[in-house]
Amino acid sequence: MKSKVTYQIDEQILASVRHAVEEGAARSMSEFVQEALKERLSQLRRDEIRRRIESAAADPLFMEDVRETTQAYEPADAEGLED
Repeated sequence: MKSKVTYQIDEQILASVRHAVEEGAARSMSEFVQEALKERLSQLRRDEIRRRIESAAADPLFMEDVRETTQAYEPADAEGLED
């Protein structure tokens, strides 16, 4: 389902979007804006994942658990490398 919404956009940005659409970057202004919003939301999700990874990497208990798990699987990993 789609909703019609109204936003205020800087004239220079609007002109650039119109030009991009005229040049074939999207089938319509709506499609261009929707794709831009999806990309921004995707970037926000990636930023959140990166933040969580950095937080986990700074947690000594988590990192110790990772080391222990890695060591526990070393023999199984090595089996896959044998000729």
